[in-house]
Amino acid sequence: MRSLLAAILTVFLPARGPHRSAEPPPPLPLTPCPPAPELPPVITCPHPADIITADGMLLVRRYVVEWERERDEHDRRRLQRERRRAAVLATLGQDYVPVPWEVAA
Repeated sequence: MRSLLAAILTVFLPARGPHRSAEPPPPLPLTPCPPAPELPPVITCPHPADIITADGMLLVRRYVVEWERERDEHDRRRLQRERRRAAVLATLGQDYVPVPWEVAA
């Protein structure tokens, strides 16, 4: 049935123009993407009072490390929420400009 409909349409509506021609366009040459530049590692320096030296080694208090992990996790979740909010508003045709917390408070 579909081929009959296609045959009738080609009789009454012939393909015109280069974008409707039967032969496909030549394939685009595949070029590999350039490698992404490596970013330098982010170094966070704890407060000097929280650093303990023992036998030439630097030790950082456990609560400082845990606080940094929680802070990083909180920032990651906040950024994820902002990306999702921006995506939802973009589907509705609205712009979203995040306001820094310091300004909003």
